[in-house]
Amino acid sequence: LGGRVRLCGLASLRARLSVTASCLPRVSVSARALSSAPLTPAPEAHSLPAINPLLVDQPASRQINPLLIEASSLSGILKVYKLHGSSFDEVNVATTWNRLGKMQATGRERADFFRQEERTLLQLLQHTERAIPRLKVRNIANACYGMARLRFEPASATMGLLGAAALPRIGSFNVQELVNTAWAFATLGVPAPQLFDAIARAQHVGGSTAVGGFAKVQVLANAKEGAAESCTPERKADQLLSP
Repeated sequence: LGGRVRLCGLASLRARLSVTASCLPRVSVSARALSSAPLTPAPEAHSLPAINPLLVDQPASRQINPLLIEASSLSGILKVYKLHGSSFDEVNVATTWNRLGKMQATGRERADFFRQEERTLLQLLQHTERAIPRLKVRNIANACYGMARLRFEPASATMGLLGAAALPRIGSFNVQELVNTAWAFATLGVPAPQLFDAIARAQHVGGSTAVGGFAKVQVLANAKEGAAESCTPERKADQLLSP
C-alpha cells in the first residue's frame, strides 16, 4: 500500500511539471540565423586614434633632428634624447651637442642644468663614443664645437677620442670645420698636439679661396703649446677667431 501511494505521488508530480513546461515560450535559433547575424565589434575598436609618427617611442632617426631643432631650451633638447635616444643615429648625436652648445644660458643656469642632468649627459657622451666609427667629419666638428660651447668639462675625454678619429681625415675637413674643431679643443683645453700639428700642416682645405679662414686655423693650431698664464685657452681662441 505504501509503495502504491509513493508511485501515485510521483505520477502527480510529473504531470504538474509537464503542464508547467508546456506554458513556457519556445526559443528556436537556427544555425543559419546565427551565421547571418552581424557581429558588433568591441566599442574600443572604433576609438583607436591615428598614431603621430613623431610621437611614438622610437621614431625613425630622420624624424628626430626636426625635434631637436624645434626644442628651445637645454632641458627641451635633452628631453628629446631621453624619449628617443634608442633611435638616435650619428647625425642625431652630433646635432644634439651642436644644439646644446647654441642655447643661450647664464653660468648659473648651465651649472644647474649640469647638476640636474649629469646622468643623462654622461649617457649621451657614451652614446657619442659608440657612434664615432660612423661619424662624418662634419659630425665630428659639430659635436666638438657643441661640447666646447656648452662648457661641459666631462666631455674632454670624449673629445680626445673624436680628435683621434679626425686625425687621419683632416684633409676632408673644410675651413669652417677646421676652425670649429680647433676652437673647441683650445676652449676646453683638451690636449691634442697631433691634431693641432695636422691642422697646421694642412695645405688644401675644401675650397681654394678661404685664405683668411685657413690662416686663423694655422694661428690657432700654433697655440697648441698653451697661452700665457694671463690668457686661458678659451680667451686665446676667442681672440684669434674674433673678426
